[in-house]
This record gives sequence, structure tokens and C-alpha cells, in this order.
Amino acid sequence: MVTGLSNIFQVEVRAILEGLKIAWACVFHQVEVESDNALLVDIL
Repeated sequence: MVTGLSNIFQVEVRAILEGLKIAWACVFHQVEVESDNALLVDIL
């Protein structure tokens, strides 16, 4: 499935990275990421 110029995987990656940036900006250095996308979790 393609949405605009990005596929679903790219959208998920961007969402998690933006969430991590927000957490790090708020001085949370240890965060737990949960996702149903095993490939994405392995990459992170």
C-alpha cells in the first residue's frame, strides 16, 4: 500500500523516530517501543 510518496513502513519509521525525538527532548533517555512490525523493531 502506498500513501502519497511514502509506503506504510516509511510512515511507521517516521512516527517512531518523531516519538523518540520528543521523548529525548523531554529528558527521557530510556523508553520502551512497542510495535507489531518485527522488522522495524529489529532495525531500531
